[in-house]
Amino acid sequence: MVSKKDIENFDKDNELWDSKQLGASAEHAQQATEEDDAALDDAMGLHLLSFRIQKPIIEQLKLLAKLEGIGYQPLMRKVLTEYVRENEHRLEQLLTPRQATEKADVLFVQAIKLRGEIPGLAPLSNERIFAECDYNKALTDSNALFCTAFEKCHDPVLKQHIKLRLSQIKEILDQELQAEHDKKYGKRQKG
Repeated sequence: MVSKKDIENFDKDNELWDSKQLGASAEHAQQATEEDDAALDDAMGLHLLSFRIQKPIIEQLKLLAKLEGIGYQPLMRKVLTEYVRENEHRLEQLLTPRQATEKADVLFVQAIKLRGEIPGLAPLSNERIFAECDYNKALTDSNALFCTAFEKCHDPVLKQHIKLRLSQIKEILDQELQAEHDKKYGKRQKG
């Protein structure tokens, strides 16, 4: 089985492999089995790709990778990963109303769980700050997905479900706004 340390060392040694300082000696070479390759890919969550890219781009990537202190292949993974994360919201345009609603429901449930956990976390702790950020993101993203699904939806049952969820989100936000108001200005005067 491939360990996490083996994976880290694999990434660190890319330049040595590329320059043939490692792996070029026949006496130390051993062909990996297909099972070993599959285990390494599974452990790293990788899928082998093969594509051609211009040599000057590769040279520039190697220089940029050196500036970042990593190999050029991990840099390429990093660049592609960042591009996908930055444009992930665009993929939501391709979701059907049902898919958007299902994704929004998962985020909504996640937000509700986090909302329940946050009061038990130490104030101003990193754990609480991260949980609050995750909560806000999950609630905001679920709201946006429900709104998108509602605009496209023609199924009356699904549309009713979306309306319910949107009203639940509104109720939560109203409660939080009221709590902030009460905290800042004192409890409401009953009159």
